[in-house]
This record gives sequence, C-alpha cells and structure tokens, in this order.
Amino acid sequence: MKVVLTSHRVENLSFIKKEFEKASIIILEEPKNDLFHDVIEGKLEIEEYVRRLDTPFPIYTKKLVEMLRNLKGKEILQVEPYLEEVEKLRTFNSGDERVREMERKVNMAYIDYTESFLKSDFDEVVEKVIRFAQADAERFIMRDRMRADAIEPADNQVIEAGLMHRKLAEFLDAEVVNIPEMIAEKIGAKYLESPGNILTQAFINGEECDFNLLAARNLVFVTLLEKKEMTPDFEGDFPHFIHEQKLVRFVNKLDYEKCRKVFTKFWSHK
Repeated sequence: MKVVLTSHRVENLSFIKKEFEKASIIILEEPKNDLFHDVIEGKLEIEEYVRRLDTPFPIYTKKLVEMLRNLKGKEILQVEPYLEEVEKLRTFNSGDERVREMERKVNMAYIDYTESFLKSDFDEVVEKVIRFAQADAERFIMRDRMRADAIEPADNQVIEAGLMHRKLAEFLDAEVVNIPEMIAEKIGAKYLESPGNILTQAFINGEECDFNLLAARNLVFVTLLEKKEMTPDFEGDFPHFIHEQKLVRFVNKLDYEKCRKVFTKFWSHK
C-alpha cells in the first residue's frame, strides 16, 4: 500500500501515472460524485464533466480524467468522507456534527485572518495566520483519521493524497511517495517545503518552531505566489515547482522585519 503525496498540478501527472500503473486499486482524494464513473467509462464528455464539477483546477481535472480513462483493469475509487460530510452540510444542512464544528472553527479562523488585512497591522495578520494554521492542522488530522477509517487496506493499492496528509500514511502504516521530492531529484535540486506547510505540519505533529517567522514568511509567499494553473511547455518542464521553489528560497532569506517591509510594500500598492 502506498500513499502518493501530490498536488493539483499538471506537471505532477506523469509521476502519478507511473504509480497508478503499478497498482490494481486506485483511491482518489475526492468525494464521491454521480458523474465520475460515467466520465471514466466514456458515457459523459470530459469537458461537460469538468464544467459540471466546477473545479478550481479544470486543466488538471481534464488531464487526470484522460489519464484514468487509459488505465485498464484498475478499480478506481473516490474516498474522502470528510468532504462528503461538508457537502451534506452545505446541501442539506445535516451531517456529521464533528465535521460541522470543525468547519465552523476553521472558517472563523479564516474570516479573522482575512479581516485582519483591513487593519494593515502586520503583527496582527501574523497572529491570525498562526491561529488559522493551528485550526487547519486539527482539520487535517480529522480528515486523515476519517479517510483512513474509510479505506479498506489491500495489497497493490495506491492512495492519492495532498501534501499535507502525511498522517494518513501514518494511520494506514503505508509507504509514502512524495511527488515534489521526485521532481526535485529529477532536476537535481533540493526540495524545500513552503513556510506555511512547515507551520501547519508543526501543529499537526505537536512540534516547536519559530511560529512568528514562519507565518511572516508565509504571508510573503502566498502574496507573491502565482494562483493560476500553469501547464508544462515540454516534457521535463515543471513551471509550478520551479516558481514555488524560487519563492521558498526567497522568503527563507527574510527575517521577520524584512517580511514586514515586503508585505507592507506590496499591499500599499494594491
């Protein structure tokens, strides 16, 4: 059993494909939807599926489905019970009360974080980043616990998971495949995690770190991060990875006060 840590990047798909090809059971990190098997079986056009799914990653989703269509003899499952419960809460206003309370907690932390930008107080924004990361860490643990409980372990099984879901592999006692680390190895670079990921992982694992500095660096990182989907121009092109790694290396050189200056300068010109 393997847990493949990845993200919604087109450039990751060639690595994911190799892992999927080795497995007989593929478990995707997404809630069940009624259209999935129709699109995989060719009964529904991919463009229509992407449109109706209303995904924030349409290019990635299209290419993922194209890839899955070409994988023959595989059992492909969607397993993400936490997100299924979130959808029930939104659609029917009923569902798991633990999930309802967790979503309320995380959403309140996120609202506090976004509203803090209006005050232009860097120290307060940093504090809100830390509080949100702490709440988000609790949500990651709950999601991973629920997902681990919902997965029936089997040999020759590969499980897709986001980069922050390392607890899932721990709960399942599964081998970990880290796609960004594989990309880094391929191009001869050292993979560096973003300060936000490090911050949240510290809360997930109960570790000590310089919370203020990581939060300050993450503010600069997310401010400068390209939000649009990027597609490779050629085989071996990793636009998201290169962009993000350059940003990580930049922010890692900043102390707290330099983060304040960069952040303040950017937002003063908004």
